[in-house]
Amino acid sequence: MVINTNIEAQATANNLNVSQAQLAKSLSRLSSCSKIIVPSDDAAGLAVSSRLRSQIKRLDSALNNVINAVSFTQTQDGFMKTIDKAYRRMGELAILSQDTTKSDADRALYNQEFQQLKSYVQETTKQDFNGVSLFSGATLDVTVDAEGTTFSMVGINLGDPTYTSATNTGVDSWKLNEDAFMVSK
Repeated sequence: MVINTNIEAQATANNLNVSQAQLAKSLSRLSSCSKIIVPSDDAAGLAVSSRLRSQIKRLDSALNNVINAVSFTQTQDGFMKTIDKAYRRMGELAILSQDTTKSDADRALYNQEFQQLKSYVQETTKQDFNGVSLFSGATLDVTVDAEGTTFSMVGINLGDPTYTSATNTGVDSWKLNEDAFMVSK
């Protein structure tokens, strides 16, 4: 019995299969934007590529650390500006309460505003950023590159500011601390 075969058709089918495989590989490279699809394409190139990708991820993480540190200091700055305004007003109230032309009712109102500002400052000094106290005075280390280099952010301690009240029994009993904008007796 003779079986007829078409050798040319088989060769053409084989060439078509090879072409389809090469086309699929080319399309995979194009769609992934990568020359290396499987490790056998270029093992050394894959190792270099993996190392570079890891370094990029570490640099991205370090960049995020720096961005968070900047956000932390910007948040501190915003609170410090409002605290500064409160301290300035507290100093102003202390001076106003020394005016001999003011009545005791006026002084009581000055003291009431002073006490409200005092409470505001005390609450503001307890604020945190992602669970980290903004004003505890703790130094924070921030990793800034892929090798683990750090820099230290010196903490701001506002935990125990000094102030009393905006009432005055004698002109000489008030002292205004210009550096911290605080009023104390």
